[in-house]
Amino acid sequence: MLYPNLVSVIHAIAKKIGAYEKYNLQVIETRFKSGQATAGVEQLWRGNLDFYMGGAPEIPRLNSRIIETGGSAPLAVVSGTNPGHTSLVLANKLQAKSIDDLFERQLKIAVSSLSSVHRAFLRGYLRVEKKVDLDKVPWKFISVDAGNMIAALITDQIDGFLHSEPTTTLAIVNKAGHLFMQAARGDLGANPPPNSFLTTRRTFLSQSPDVVRRFLLALSDANRAYEATRDQMIPIMADWSGMEERVILAAIERMNPSAQMTVAQARRWWEFIGSAMIERGEIVAKMDPFKDVFELGYQP
Repeated sequence: MLYPNLVSVIHAIAKKIGAYEKYNLQVIETRFKSGQATAGVEQLWRGNLDFYMGGAPEIPRLNSRIIETGGSAPLAVVSGTNPGHTSLVLANKLQAKSIDDLFERQLKIAVSSLSSVHRAFLRGYLRVEKKVDLDKVPWKFISVDAGNMIAALITDQIDGFLHSEPTTTLAIVNKAGHLFMQAARGDLGANPPPNSFLTTRRTFLSQSPDVVRRFLLALSDANRAYEATRDQMIPIMADWSGMEERVILAAIERMNPSAQMTVAQARRWWEFIGSAMIERGEIVAKMDPFKDVFELGYQP
């Protein structure tokens, strides 16, 4: 999973409440830093992982490459996490009433990688909702490690960043920037889909369907525990992310760490991101989201 950012914190909650043991699962972690989503997906594809929780666009990209060579899609998305986590944070010097006011400005926007799901989500929103081609907007996207985004913002190396928690809240509490757009509050369209995918290999899915179901049951228990005792989860989330509890407390209103995904959300993801990837030639046009990407029937 991606670590230590909060996109995978539902796993830490599942561990803490004993959900894996309840369903007779032994979970061995492999951690990847923010921006290393491609590495995690590759390790999953090579069979060194059974599940991967992390950035989303890399999954259809890899499946597309295999389809182009005449094979079938090797990876299957069985759930999603963190709907609405995308935030656009701008430097304090930049004040605008709406994103339209920024389209003519030459801004430097940091992303954890150039294939960032947050960049892809913004592009999808502009394309579908605003009818704007992001490639015609004079913004320059720069790959910056999440841990360095705030320093880069304070020192004017960038004008803003696209990321999730806790980076967003750290920028706010340290007065490094201000929250300009946030997906969970509807700034990037209604019903935002999950930002991260929980993915497995199709061979593992066919060979061990009961393990997949039990793993998803454990995460479902963690979902319920978070919703029922959210305040008690703050120490777990602080420990997982290495952040102070006050930062987590400030971030929690913008967070939804749950692991679940509806068919409607999958369609929304494909409408916002998948179809834009097809238009840009990043994945093959013949990809069918419910044949080549999503397998959501294993969720409880």
